[in-house]
Amino acid sequence: MQYVPFRSDVEIAFYAALASRKINEDKLDDSARRLLGLYEIRPSDATEHSCRLQIHGNALTTDNPPAGFYRAEGTIQNFNTFEDYRKVDYSATLKQAGAKIWDAINDGSILSNPSLLAAFHVISFADLKKYRFHYWFAFPAFVMEPPWTPYAETATAQAGNSLPYKMLTPDQSTALAESFQAWRETVDVRQHGFFLAKRTRRPQASAVPVVSAAASEGSDAPRPRPRPATTFASLGFVWAIALLAEYETGFFEGEYSEDCFVSFADPSNYSEPGPVAPAWCLRNLLALVRQKWKRDRVQILCYRETPLRGEAARSIILDMEVRPLPKKRAAAAATLLSVGASATVDSQAKKSPDADPSGLPKVVGWERDNRNRLAGRHVNLTEYMDPLKLADSAVDLNLKLMKWRIAPGLDLESIQKTKCLLLGAGTLGSYVSRNLLGWGVRHISFVDNGAVSFSNPVRQPLFNFSDCLEGGKPKAPTAAAALKAIYPGVTAEGHILSVPMAGHPVTDEARTRAEYEKLRQLIDEHDAIFLLMDSRESRYLPTVMGKAANKIVVNAALGFDTYVVMRHGARPAAAGGGNNNSNGSTNVSLGCYFCNDVVAPSDSMKDLTLDQQCTVTRPGIAAIASALLVELL
Repeated sequence: MQYVPFRSDVEIAFYAALASRKINEDKLDDSARRLLGLYEIRPSDATEHSCRLQIHGNALTTDNPPAGFYRAEGTIQNFNTFEDYRKVDYSATLKQAGAKIWDAINDGSILSNPSLLAAFHVISFADLKKYRFHYWFAFPAFVMEPPWTPYAETATAQAGNSLPYKMLTPDQSTALAESFQAWRETVDVRQHGFFLAKRTRRPQASAVPVVSAAASEGSDAPRPRPRPATTFASLGFVWAIALLAEYETGFFEGEYSEDCFVSFADPSNYSEPGPVAPAWCLRNLLALVRQKWKRDRVQILCYRETPLRGEAARSIILDMEVRPLPKKRAAAAATLLSVGASATVDSQAKKSPDADPSGLPKVVGWERDNRNRLAGRHVNLTEYMDPLKLADSAVDLNLKLMKWRIAPGLDLESIQKTKCLLLGAGTLGSYVSRNLLGWGVRHISFVDNGAVSFSNPVRQPLFNFSDCLEGGKPKAPTAAAALKAIYPGVTAEGHILSVPMAGHPVTDEARTRAEYEKLRQLIDEHDAIFLLMDSRESRYLPTVMGKAANKIVVNAALGFDTYVVMRHGARPAAAGGGNNNSNGSTNVSLGCYFCNDVVAPSDSMKDLTLDQQCTVTRPGIAAIASALLVELL
């Protein structure tokens, strides 16, 4: 007897969902999570591509399969390290997964959730820095002893096939599809994949598709709309469909044995003229028949119809029995035979006894890879992802990892939403903007009226030699363009603007007023103001304006081997005791850079020698002060 193993088919979107779940929710917790698997009957698939177990992008969060799909109960264990993934005890893991199905069969809970018969388990490791995902699917199934075999006397094997089976006529399959679809709309989705079917030949039976009373009365689903039905007169019977649980309440009583079928939705496309083989989950259904119902012979209906192809008559009927084999053949029968890709774990599993004291049969089911080896699979997501989305994910990764252990209370969302205005696009401005990017800030604006000179690129990392040519590019727009080149996801702007300075003469009143109005607009539009200019007096007006607008103002000033880093803060709100910015942060009123001054600052730049006009400072001081300034925010 051959069975077609499930083949895993994982959507690209699922890997992104798994990564997000690991980073934001699970973190260091690597316990198993529920996972929704889906399979469907697709006559158009090539035989070797049938029996696909699909994992959609929302498989971790949804519990409802889309229309036309059948549900498989799954779990996934995403390990923290590749070593943990590699050192899994495969035999014990598969046995544990099989034990859940076996226990559900014995205690009867399988009848309320038959989709467990198509259960699966996944082990995985997500390398979130390289966007590589390693995984291995297991589809646990039982090898019963003595094995189930076809009852050869019931049908003659088709030419070229060793498996005897029967086929429905087109009219019979059409009527079956009508009855099944009507029943399916009345029961829980977990019941769809496994069910009972019978041909009722009593003349007084209704001529419309029959739905069992238990299915109709015990479901909250809407009543199905009327369907055209194949008449009783044309077939001599009608199909009746019921839940597996109704076997124990006499669903088959009074019917001929040849008219009673234990049925399942069969996604296998292996049929004539090639080999005929049912799907992998039939193994567990037969285990249920033998262990729970104590039957040693049963008719299996492998349902392969779809609503649009009822006339194709694709469903097959297998008459199965438990027949002890001669001793020499018993061992061979226990060996798993499969079509395309078998799934036995003996060759790679760790040593374990064949027999289990609890009565658990031998469990098989690890998936083979594309080269037919018993090994897991891996996928490199960088081959499929948009580079911009890759950059977004990578920028946030290190910050989110901080929340795993070091700083679980870190509010990254508020940091990301903070709009920062940098007054000065020179040495301090370059380093501060790069640090802000590192902390995940997405909105940065520069204000500067200077041009890039040949002395700048070695000290100011946002500029290069080409920016100095032809008199030099304006610093603010060039710095903004450099940030976008570093990370395209940032909103960066550059404004060529002179900040009016206390103690300096006003030569053009209209222009000075326009610059003041523009500066006020920028301060109103941003949450945090960084004072990164060359002189003391250039910081005065922005300090006063920031205080008036109740904004956070942070300030850095450099000496040769000293620096000042400070935060001015904002006034507390009148009612709430703190001012809430658009990013959700609460400000505390602090002193400012000029609190100890007796008079307003004057022009400190006149009568300065060359070494005083330039910012003469140790090269590393700017980077140190900038890092502290950003963290002070």
